[in-house]
Amino acid sequence: MLPYNEGRSTMADNNSADAPKTRRRAVPSASDIDVGTGSSSSQKTASSESVATGTFAKVKAQAAGLVDEAAEVARSAATTGKDKAADALGGLSKLAEDAAKAVDDRLGGNYGDYARRASTTVSDFATSLQSKDVDAIIADTKAFVRKSPVVAIGAAAAVGFLLTRLIKIGSSDRDA
Repeated sequence: MLPYNEGRSTMADNNSADAPKTRRRAVPSASDIDVGTGSSSSQKTASSESVATGTFAKVKAQAAGLVDEAAEVARSAATTGKDKAADALGGLSKLAEDAAKAVDDRLGGNYGDYARRASTTVSDFATSLQSKDVDAIIADTKAFVRKSPVVAIGAAAAVGFLLTRLIKIGSSDRDA
């Protein structure tokens, strides 16, 4: 039976001055190996760069196509929303006109005139909204927000509050 350390080298053996020093060979890189194509490493690099550039150009073109498609879908949805909003405002205008007649009968002509002016204003806004292009509406909105940011924030908060109330009322009607 052999003793435990027999036949094995230890760190002390490797570090001793008597032990022969061996050199490790470095592992060759991919550019050092010629696989028989006859091309140099600089030609391979240029070739891989041109492939990468071509791939990037294809991806960029596909992304641009997707952005254009998304913009077209968004524009279509905005146009549909604009048309529905204009129709709803037209209905609100008719409702205000009918209310003006009822106000005339109950409270007098002066108060009915206020309702008629409100109806006319809403009707004019609906007509203006219907006649404008979506891009023009967006440009007008941007200009308004730049000119009066406080009013725009207040209007957004009011619209958000009204939408929240409408959603709550709609969900409570379904539960009942």
